[in-house]
Amino acid sequence: MKNKFWRIGEAALILLFTFQSIRVLFAMLFARVYDAVFDGEGIPALIIAAILTIAMLLFPLLTPRNPQRIASSLRISAVLCALARVPLSIDQPSVRLFSAIATLAFANLYLAGLLRSRASSLIPALSIALFGDQFLRSLGNTFDPSLHPWWGIVQLLISFGLIVLSERLAHQQDLPSASDQAGLSGGIAYGAALFLLSSLFALPNAAARWTHTNYPLMVASLLLLSTLPLWPLITRWSLQGPPAQSFWIRLLLSLLALFGLAIAHREEGILAALALVEAIAAFWLLLPRSLLSGADHPALGLTIGMTLFLLLGVAHAFSFTYAYTLSSFRGAGLPTFLVALVLALGPSFLARPQQVLPPSSYPYPKLWLGLAIGGWLTASLFAFPWGPSLKPTVDSIRLGTYNIHYGFDAHWHLTLEKEARTIEASGADVIALQEVDTGRLTSFGIDQALWLSRRLGMQVIYLPTIEHLTGIALLSRLEISESGGTLLPSQEEQTGIVRATVNAGGVPLRTYGVWLGLSPEERARQIKAALQFIGQGRASLAGDLNSTPGSPTYATIQAHGFIDPFIAGGFEPAPTDPAEHPKKRIDYVWIRGLQVVDAQVLDSLASDHRMVVVEAH
Repeated sequence: MKNKFWRIGEAALILLFTFQSIRVLFAMLFARVYDAVFDGEGIPALIIAAILTIAMLLFPLLTPRNPQRIASSLRISAVLCALARVPLSIDQPSVRLFSAIATLAFANLYLAGLLRSRASSLIPALSIALFGDQFLRSLGNTFDPSLHPWWGIVQLLISFGLIVLSERLAHQQDLPSASDQAGLSGGIAYGAALFLLSSLFALPNAAARWTHTNYPLMVASLLLLSTLPLWPLITRWSLQGPPAQSFWIRLLLSLLALFGLAIAHREEGILAALALVEAIAAFWLLLPRSLLSGADHPALGLTIGMTLFLLLGVAHAFSFTYAYTLSSFRGAGLPTFLVALVLALGPSFLARPQQVLPPSSYPYPKLWLGLAIGGWLTASLFAFPWGPSLKPTVDSIRLGTYNIHYGFDAHWHLTLEKEARTIEASGADVIALQEVDTGRLTSFGIDQALWLSRRLGMQVIYLPTIEHLTGIALLSRLEISESGGTLLPSQEEQTGIVRATVNAGGVPLRTYGVWLGLSPEERARQIKAALQFIGQGRASLAGDLNSTPGSPTYATIQAHGFIDPFIAGGFEPAPTDPAEHPKKRIDYVWIRGLQVVDAQVLDSLASDHRMVVVEAH
């Protein structure tokens, strides 16, 4: 029993490294694809990364068939996984990419051995790993602390501890059990579940954006749901009770999960939140049975499952980038999740009762639950929004715009902290942000709007434009009395305009943030709709317009009474794009009904655009 306790701990750390590496893998692969599509650069590096990723998928096939050799395979793969995870904290894109691939390769080899010999350990280990991952991310306001360079020292200690634990377990008389194994369908279920958990079901900020509810509520809810496999009564009910005995109960739970997910995607508020929580609860009640299904070929099943996971992740990425990849993927977000849910829960209909070990085989449940409750309270406390100290008004207002490039600089270093410092240095009271992600795998799952608002002590208004998780935002140091937003007509990438009303000089000022499309036809439609949304009166309009001075977009804005502060105030209209050696001026802050005091372009290289700041009264 004691050995199994430590085995679960070992597996939980491997799975925690898996979730951390998944986010890095997708972010760095996205960076390679982005450069290849938009700049025509890095194609050889992309090909090498693709080959290594495919090789990573094949690692489970190296699992030995001889039960006597599996223990050695588990030890070796755990040690190599622990070593490969260390460089993941180094903020160098190539280092992170290859570290993520290596970590996942050895983690997959380890998990294939686990499915072949100690499959029941996977269920509590998965629960503990997910809880730990969500706990860490809640402490960082969705920014995983293990992505910071300073985490490298902490990671060295964790990896060293895992290596010592694996070596000690290797010398214990703990032979694998022939009855404690999963098969091909269990590996497939794992791959599909991995996508669901890493993209939504264990990502509270993504769940909050899906349902348009608050983040602390989803932190508390998803953390609690992740512990369901650790509660003996619940595991006994799901593995040996009605779901195990009745086809119709399993079908009902599956339908509840599918319909709940669909409702959460289409509705907003408490109804959407309840539907998503119900879907995730049904998922957790059926997943253990799915993971323990089958009796043969677990390594092949895991290889197929991880391939499906990668394909689902790519399909999900295409649902955001349909304008530049495959247009048929527009609106494909929900179908992708529904397919993953069917693949994750389908094997639960194949599992035989005798394959499922009783809940009593999970050691020390009270200890795990005690730790979980303490962690749940701590994480919920950190997730609670401690309100920023906002100014009621200012006599002279500083307005800014910043395309934050999904939190990366031009070379794909994670630079959210540097971007926050740039905003601080600007002294902006209200700033429009573009290319803002709030839970995509391709930007490490960080809610950038939430993180920046808490880091800077500012209020945020966020408008999602694609699949709930990417869009534009306004940050404000001033109290916001009213806000709103709308989508703009878009045949290419969907975008929109967002509004926040603040008090400047004792008079309400409507501030707007916008992002316009890449083609002239798109911009013509969008700026017309945006100006209709703005209407008349005192206002500012800031954003990445993808238009240079002298363009039809520029002329249209001028025709509606807005002035360019750089021209009106006689300031140098410096270019803003790209950040390094800028050549084009496409980022603007326009004002109407205000007098220019100052206008400048900051020289920060934290993003791939430069930040623009205008002071007016």
